[in-house]
Amino acid sequence: MVLSERDHVLGRKPPFLEKIASDFTDQDKKDIAEVVVNRKESLGGLIISNTTVSRPDSLKSPHKDEVGGLSGEPLKDLSTKTISDMYRLTEGKVPIIGVGGVGSGEDAYDKIKEGASLVQLYTALIYQGPPVIGKINRELSELLIKDGYKSITEAVGANHKTKS
Repeated sequence: MVLSERDHVLGRKPPFLEKIASDFTDQDKKDIAEVVVNRKESLGGLIISNTTVSRPDSLKSPHKDEVGGLSGEPLKDLSTKTISDMYRLTEGKVPIIGVGGVGSGEDAYDKIKEGASLVQLYTALIYQGPPVIGKINRELSELLIKDGYKSITEAVGANHKTKS
């Protein structure tokens, strides 16, 4: 329905990005990947991930059992794994925006090496303020240089590529 409505837009069609959660089963991920790959001409990519309803053991808050989605640090590892799974399942043919727990250059780099071509952050902006963007850029640049990459594009999906 969204895609058919978008097709009524005059001029250049805005890309459609499907945002998925990290709580999907392996079969759900396979099904999503199949649809996305088969419709990649009409879909601009995936945003991974939304919040999670899981509750990691690392949560310390007395409110940790409240209902609702978690974002930020508690989502980081689950999000990165989902990025990795979807990159593998789509064979790297679909752009992925990595979201969830990005608060450092290393966090961004982990998502990029697992398949994210872009990263998004929000929670870190709330807790660390706008200077976090410069910090992440500096740290990410240092990690790329350390590993011999000339650009982020070279690092996208690096953990899935065999080294010769």
